[in-house]
Amino acid sequence: MTVLDERSAPTPDGINPSRARDVVRALYSRPPLTAADLSAPLLSLPDDAEGKGALPGAVQLSDVPATVSRWADLGIRGVKVFAFGHDRDGDATGATAPGNRMIRTIQALKDAAPTTAVTTEVCGCSWTDHGQCVLRTAAGDIDLEATYRLMGTMAVMHAEAGADCVSPTAMLDGSIQAVRQALDAAGHRDVGVNPNLAIHTSLYGPFKTLMQTDPRSGHRRGLQLEPGRAQQATLLQARRWITEGADSLTLQPVMTTGDVLVRLRDEQKVPIVAYSTSGEWAALQALGTPGMVEYLAMLVRAGADQVLTFAAQTVAEHLEANRA
Repeated sequence: MTVLDERSAPTPDGINPSRARDVVRALYSRPPLTAADLSAPLLSLPDDAEGKGALPGAVQLSDVPATVSRWADLGIRGVKVFAFGHDRDGDATGATAPGNRMIRTIQALKDAAPTTAVTTEVCGCSWTDHGQCVLRTAAGDIDLEATYRLMGTMAVMHAEAGADCVSPTAMLDGSIQAVRQALDAAGHRDVGVNPNLAIHTSLYGPFKTLMQTDPRSGHRRGLQLEPGRAQQATLLQARRWITEGADSLTLQPVMTTGDVLVRLRDEQKVPIVAYSTSGEWAALQALGTPGMVEYLAMLVRAGADQVLTFAAQTVAEHLEANRA
């Protein structure tokens, strides 16, 4: 019989799945992924608009109550709202018009599912006639002060309509501080600020087409993080957002940035939302429901506190079908 030298013996560092019995593996498993870990995107469209169902969560305004009630019944506890803008012009005046589509969507959602956590997009791209996230001066430069005022006013209006959290998505330095200050000044200190960490990708294409947010000319890479240095840029921007007053962070697109999510989780202890963009949907569909569940579980293992994903609707539909 060979006697192992204590000094050369391997150091155990975990459960060996080839030897551990089922009951032991179950004992040390992390909690299973459930619908309560998901938050669904809600793309609010005009009642006469085409595109209903073109992407998961794309519904006409009149269908919002039934949609969110069904999600709530399935255990989905959060919704992130995007609104198809109207009355678009160079100053995005529709974004701050009383009773605009975003306001009506928030109100309809809260009336139908009052315990659902509502996060809203705060950005100019749905409301400007040029499709850009920011307002411009006559010379074509970014008008920082006007953009800050726009985002602050939008955030306050969303909070007054019932939003629990607002998500500034313009990726403009100073905007998070402006939104936080506007909310505080209006007495909404308990409304969270969850800014984007958006890495440039072509995966945003289907969403921009459906919501008509593609810039009329040029692109918005200057307001997104470069994929070639995604880890460094994301960590740097996250520090800026936290310093400006962010309470949590959203990373997108997560299907291609799992490495970034892990690095971000290691450094930041605030809640992190892992967001799957519209172009990921086709890939997730091709995987089927078991593949999608594995994908979502990967995001949880990578350190996301909440998985906000376009796969949420398919998981919900799968749960509903099994219940039926």
